[in-house]
Amino acid sequence: MTDSYALRTSGGWTTIGIFVVLGAATGGALLASFALRISPNDFSVPWFILSAMLIPMAFAITAWMKLNDLHSDSEGLNRDEKRRLSHIVEEKLRQVHIGIAFYVVSALFSLFLMMVGGDSQSILSWAVPVLGGLLAISLSSIGFLLAQLREVSKFLAMLKDRNAARRSKAKLRKRLNHPRTN
Repeated sequence: MTDSYALRTSGGWTTIGIFVVLGAATGGALLASFALRISPNDFSVPWFILSAMLIPMAFAITAWMKLNDLHSDSEGLNRDEKRRLSHIVEEKLRQVHIGIAFYVVSALFSLFLMMVGGDSQSILSWAVPVLGGLLAISLSSIGFLLAQLREVSKFLAMLKDRNAARRSKAKLRKRLNHPRTN
């Protein structure tokens, strides 16, 4: 593939990604701690936090389906390009699978904390910041997922453009090699 932007692989974590995750976790934990401090003593974790943790799941499933579609939408690629694309798609699918697993585990952990520690202030004092951090990580990962979806769309558009250019070149060559006689 000649386009440098076309589905590059990051091989997992990047430095910026780590800082984003750590920053989101810290910010979410601090915000949740602040909310816990200003709330009344009979505070319980609202159920919408569990629901909000699952919002990125919809984006992750969409990214997963689009990435899987790339296995079949490889028309116009040569064998080497298909091999490289397959490797890149598998790496990105691995990253999306890790994200989906994180969302499910975070939601289950949140559910467990809400069921067990819903009335205990000692449990809530450490659980709410943890839940705030998990929620912030989940919501900030939407940006990563949207970037994946945008990258797949750009790549598919580039493939369509390249195939259209090849077809028009072939038509032009055919006309040049076989001119019409009047």
